[in-house]
Amino acid sequence: MQKITLKTLLLFTIVSTLFFACKKKNDQKSKTELLTQKEWFVSKYEQKTNNGSWVDEFPTWDACSKDDKYIFKTNNTLEVNEGATKCSPTDPQIIETIAWAFTDNETRITINGSALIELLDENTFIISTTETFNGINYYERITFRH
Repeated sequence: MQKITLKTLLLFTIVSTLFFACKKKNDQKSKTELLTQKEWFVSKYEQKTNNGSWVDEFPTWDACSKDDKYIFKTNNTLEVNEGATKCSPTDPQIIETIAWAFTDNETRITINGSALIELLDENTFIISTTETFNGINYYERITFRH
């Protein structure tokens, strides 16, 4: 009798593990879902030249720009919204609407140029770009959070 109970328990454990492993995999969100589920806010804007150190320029931004919202929509448009504080009372609430698209097997995103996606998860979205001008490499990295 004990062998049957042990076998039943073992079988139950294996089936449960497989069920929850499959369920977790099926519940994973696509990159489009992660990007479009909530609005994003810039939390860091870093720059560096060649092999220099990263410098976060975000603290120097005007308060009216720090609260801007970036709303990625499922129709592949990005709405840049002034947020709660406008830089000028006459500015429109929606600053601009831009097309966006994933490229290179969803490792890059195109928004007025191509950027590498360093991280995209439930809470953080980090993109970076590199540009070379007159033999100097210029790097930018933007971190977004909800």
